[in-house]
Amino acid sequence: MYQLFFTPAWFNGFDLVFDIIGLVIALLIAAYSWRVYRISGENKFAYFSFAFLLLAGGLLFKSFTHSVLYFTPLRDSVTEVLKPALGSRLKFSELYYRAAFFLQMALMLGGWLLIFFISQKSRQRLTKYYEVSQMALFLYLILLISIVANFNYFVFYLTSAVILGMTVLNYYKNYLNTSRNENAFRVMMSFLFILIGNLFFVFVFVFESFYVFGEVFMLIGFLLLLSAYSKAKRRSNK
Repeated sequence: MYQLFFTPAWFNGFDLVFDIIGLVIALLIAAYSWRVYRISGENKFAYFSFAFLLLAGGLLFKSFTHSVLYFTPLRDSVTEVLKPALGSRLKFSELYYRAAFFLQMALMLGGWLLIFFISQKSRQRLTKYYEVSQMALFLYLILLISIVANFNYFVFYLTSAVILGMTVLNYYKNYLNTSRNENAFRVMMSFLFILIGNLFFVFVFVFESFYVFGEVFMLIGFLLLLSAYSKAKRRSNK
């Protein structure tokens, strides 16, 4: 049975709850951003909606693969369904695990990278050749990193941490430029907590318990995002 790294056995299942909460929050933010885009016509809200859909997709694949790893009845059911494609003695089962983890990582990296672009100074993207070529290069790197990370998981979390670190800096500048707006501060802190969570994931090979801290910080980050989303929604409804 293939898995990226070992996690504390007592925590198996709890992390699924954390990830599903993050998944629901990502979908709520994606829906709200799309609604704002339909009203305002500003492309950045459409990009923001797509970014959180990518994150939701990544969390969905993560939740599914971990559920298959944790729960024997579900693993048996999936095995029975995919048995014709898994080959004799399930010799291709690891390939399917790797494919699921690849999709998880590619979607998550794509989401974080798109949010980083959105957090930069407003500009018209995808209208000039060199910007389109840059996006194509980033897409290639995301796919390549997702493949490599299937064999060295920390490459994924380290890359996520680098992207999130630059995003936090951008939102910190935004916080200063908005006269230290409370909601801007909340958004900055949410990505800071998600960054810390990813840094804990990087060092799971040192202590398995770091996985628990990583999930907790990720959950706090998503809950702060939900708080910022709720406040922005209340303000728009006034």
